Amino acid sequence: MSSFEEASKVFESSFEKDDYFESISAEFAKNTLLKIIRNKEVSLTFLLGDPGVGKTYMLHLIKEELFATHKVLISSEPFSSPESFLQFLLSDVVNSSHLCLSELKERAVTLYKESEHVILIDEAQLLSENVLEYIRVLSDTKVFNFVLSMHKQEGEAIVKKPHFASRDHRVVTMGLLESGELKHFLESQLLRHNLGNLAELFKEKELHRIESYSAGNFRMLKQMLKTIFALMDYAKINALKAYVKPNECIVSMAAIDLGCIDA
Repeated sequence: MSSFEEASKVFESSFEKDDYFESISAEFAKNTLLKIIRNKEVSLTFLLGDPGVGKTYMLHLIKEELFATHKVLISSEPFSSPESFLQFLLSDVVNSSHLCLSELKERAVTLYKESEHVILIDEAQLLSENVLEYIRVLSDTKVFNFVLSMHKQEGEAIVKKPHFASRDHRVVTMGLLESGELKHFLESQLLRHNLGNLAELFKEKELHRIESYSAGNFRMLKQMLKTIFALMDYAKINALKAYVKPNECIVSMAAIDLGCIDA
């Protein structure tokens, strides 16, 4: 495997704890969420952010951080009813398919009342009004600890609804990468895989161009870097010497391939 191909694989999406990048926004979100959960500050926390900023990764990171001390459930399922959501909460302890809603709730309250736990729901903006309202009902018991991850626009609208706005809750927002964080991210990820020499190929002009095309979106940034290294690997294999470094053409081709700009 060539170093370019290896570098391309470095930037594939994964939920490995070691892949975490300590951006300003991510560190704030992680530390705030852990503090809320560990101190049991509220029963309901909303994690908001635009698609691609790393909310799903953050939930998996929180799961890893709390695994030794907390019962941690994580799901992105758009539960069809309160019953199906409660069955998810009880899935690893009892066969609950025959129980009615009140019985399910009673069992769940009993199970979680004395436990250190957190229930992480990804893509929670996809939940039905009925299920969201029932999660609010459960949070009112002060027994459960929920973190609902949502797209920023839809999440802000949901948080403002009277039945959520009137309850004690917290909102944690994940933002875009700050200007200049791209270089640190690139270097740290390549160094971790003994590929630090490849970071030296990127000049300031190309870094600014990548930063502009990815618009601070973490997912898009990783996809761009993955594609840039894949293009350079292809150029090296096919002896296309003008394209074995991250110049304007290579960066533009990656941006076109990912739909950041038109051809």
